[in-house]
Amino acid sequence: MGTVRTILKLFSISLGMCLSARIIEGPKTAFVLLNTDATFNCTVSRPWSIIIWIMNKTPVLTVVQDGPVITDPQFGQRNYTTGNTFTSELIISAVTLKNNATVMCSLQTDGSQQADLFVQVDGMVSFASTISSVVLNHSTDIICKAEGWNPVPTVSWTINETVVDSKMYTTTFQASSGHLYNALSTLNLTLSASAKVVCLATIKVLPQPKTAALIITVRQPSQDRTWLIIAIVVPIAAVLLLIILIIVIAFCIKRIKHSESSYQKEIRKMSTKKSLETNVDGHRNSGLDNFGMSTESVNDFQSSSGFPSPNQVDTWSSDTMETPVVPASNRGSQKPTLNEYMMAFSNYPRKTRHVTAV
Repeated sequence: MGTVRTILKLFSISLGMCLSARIIEGPKTAFVLLNTDATFNCTVSRPWSIIIWIMNKTPVLTVVQDGPVITDPQFGQRNYTTGNTFTSELIISAVTLKNNATVMCSLQTDGSQQADLFVQVDGMVSFASTISSVVLNHSTDIICKAEGWNPVPTVSWTINETVVDSKMYTTTFQASSGHLYNALSTLNLTLSASAKVVCLATIKVLPQPKTAALIITVRQPSQDRTWLIIAIVVPIAAVLLLIILIIVIAFCIKRIKHSESSYQKEIRKMSTKKSLETNVDGHRNSGLDNFGMSTESVNDFQSSSGFPSPNQVDTWSSDTMETPVVPASNRGSQKPTLNEYMMAFSNYPRKTRHVTAV
């Protein structure tokens, strides 16, 4: 019995060497969403001995006849056997952006085949501002934001489920943190009736685009009220200007009156000061000098040698005394002295009453 088994084993080895296994179908390129599982299949013919999965030139899983040899818990394997073929399925759990790589299935007797793994991130879609209505036949810009995508998304628009021509909108992209990208799309919209406007963003891995929708109504253009504004503002401005003008005029008049009043006060002060000044002889001048009057007292007249004594003269004539005539030579040249004044007065004819004592 032992001899028979040895013969059969040698026969199978020789047959395996003559009939070597080969890769019937290798892995295919895969697009996978972040944090989901990625799978790759490699189908080989029988009999095979070892299948090795390689990622970025690093072996991550080895499959032998007795089962897989797992060295990293992120990588697993399932197998399917049908007739003369064997399929090894590589499972990569919870993929990250670091798993973007080339995946290779290697069979020692028939080389290898490879494929690419692309890990993608779907972000959010929203409008920069919510617009509920637009003016009839008036051009309006509507902005759609697609944030946190990898790779950059494809953005498109529809109006009432009709695809909008790409010439009607522009899209720009900007890198964000964590190898992500943002997109900003601006649609120039002119509506004549209410419509449903939809912004769509998609990447390869998504079976359906992500969307954001707006129901936009159309309103009639408002009437131009510029004339009303002018009608209100102009009269108010005119009234304000009139008030300012009145205030300025009143201020000017008050200032002029104040100046005139100050001038008149100064003139009065100067006139009063001049009238109070005394002349050289100690007499005050007030107006024109009256040479017919004298400030001398009655006693001065009585003591004068030209007047009679009280025993001879009772009183002055009751008639009005006329002002003596001042010589022409003294007029206008200088004021007469007291002696000249008394001499002129004594020569003036007067009436006297003589009293005879008994």
